[in-house]
Amino acid sequence: MTGQACMNPEHDERRRYQRVAFEAKGRFLAPDGSEHPCSIRDMSLGGIAITSAYPVEVGAQVIVYLDEFGRFEGPVVRSFDDGFAIETAISGPRRERLRQRLEAIARGEKIEVSARRAFARYAPGEAGLEESSVLTLADGQSMPCRIIDMSLGGAQVAVENRPPVGTEVSIGRMSGRVVRHTEEGVGIQFTNIPERATALSRPFG
Repeated sequence: MTGQACMNPEHDERRRYQRVAFEAKGRFLAPDGSEHPCSIRDMSLGGIAITSAYPVEVGAQVIVYLDEFGRFEGPVVRSFDDGFAIETAISGPRRERLRQRLEAIARGEKIEVSARRAFARYAPGEAGLEESSVLTLADGQSMPCRIIDMSLGGAQVAVENRPPVGTEVSIGRMSGRVVRHTEEGVGIQFTNIPERATALSRPFG
C-alpha cells in the first residue's frame, strides 16, 4: 500500500461518509465476465473509487477483490475518465474492522502484518456467503453442513459427523482437507486457493 493517505470530506450531500485516499492494488470482475486490474483511488464505509482503464457503465454490478481488503460487490454509481465508483453495503463485524482500518490509514499508521489475516474472512450474510452447504468426501459421501465463516484460504464448518483430520473434502467448487476438529465441526484448509476474481463470486456454489 503506497501513497499519501488523507480524509477528504465530500461536498455532495449524497455521500454520507468521509473518504480515505490511498493506493492498493486489486482486480475486478466486469458484468461481461472479464477481469481487469485496478487500484483504489479512495474508500469509505459506503463506497470505493477505483482507477481502471476498462470502462464500466453506471448501474452495472461489479465484484472487486482488493489485495489488502478482500472482496466487495456493488453497483457503479458514477464514472470518470480513468475509472469508476461503486456503492457498497457492509455490515456487522466486517464494517467495524473496515472502519478501524480506514481511520488508521487516515492517521498515517501502517497496518502491521500481525494485525491482519492472510485472507479476509466472511460470516454468512457477508459478501454473498450462504450459511447452508454440503460437505463432500473423496469417496463421494456427502453430508449437510453449516458455514461458520470462510476465507479464500479455508473455512470453519459445523457438521454432525466430523471427518478425521487429514481427510480430503470439498464444498461446492472449493476443495481442501480437514486440518482440525472444533466443538461445532471442522476447520478446512483449501488446496485450490483461487487467484482470480471469477472464483470469488460463489465459492460454495
